[in-house]
Amino acid sequence: MPGSQRQDPLPAFRFVVEREGKAIPQVTSVTGLMLESGLFFPDTTGASLLPLPNVVVQRGVTDDTLLWDWVKMTRKDPTLRYDIRIILMDSSGQAVNVWRLVKAYPVRWYGPDLIADTSAVAFETLELGYERIDWELPDGTPV
Repeated sequence: MPGSQRQDPLPAFRFVVEREGKAIPQVTSVTGLMLESGLFFPDTTGASLLPLPNVVVQRGVTDDTLLWDWVKMTRKDPTLRYDIRIILMDSSGQAVNVWRLVKAYPVRWYGPDLIADTSAVAFETLELGYERIDWELPDGTPV
């Protein structure tokens, strides 16, 4: 397993997000990668599965409408799903770890906060639901 050979932690700022093998441009953050045991024990019934948390992708606003278009397409066809790969790279830019959101779909899109008295970058944010999350090596081998 590659993790046992690595001595230094990987940098959090070297990553790319892909939808169906094509990079989503200008992604600046991904949050919410989480997997719980999945079990919940209510007082009166047996164990049941907890829902998966949404993954949040944020990117700088450009004239590229990829995320907005995906939300609009999903509103027309709620069955539309894509696999999303979040690829973490080492300091030389080589892919090391990949998290794959299987059959991901937009849950919520946020437009930028527009404030005239700042020089901040405009960001759009997309929350993604998904069927399951897989952790794999760059060649697709499951971890």
